[in-house]
Amino acid sequence: MFEVNSAEDMERALAKMSEDQRDHLKLVITELVNCYINDDVHGLLMVGSNSEMPRKIKILSINATDMEAAALMETAKEFIDYSVMEDAPPKEKFN
Repeated sequence: MFEVNSAEDMERALAKMSEDQRDHLKLVITELVNCYINDDVHGLLMVGSNSEMPRKIKILSINATDMEAAALMETAKEFIDYSVMEDAPPKEKFN
C-alpha cells in the first residue's frame, strides 16, 4: 500500500493519476478538509480491497462521534437501497 509521507510522495502519486482522477482527488481532499475545519461537517471514509478474502474494510471517521458516524452510515445505506431499487419492478420492491 502506498503511503504519502512527503510532498515528493504526493507528486509521484499524482503523476500516476489521470486528469479525471486528480480532479476527483481534489474534491475528496476539499471535503475532508471541510470536516476538519468545520464543526458541523462530519465524514466517513471507507476503504476496502478486492484482493482480501474475506473482504476487509477500514472505516475512518472524520470529526464524527460514534453516533454521528452511525447516522452517516445509515443515511448512506438508505441512499444505496433507494438507488438500487429505484428502477426495480414493483414486485421486487417488496422483497
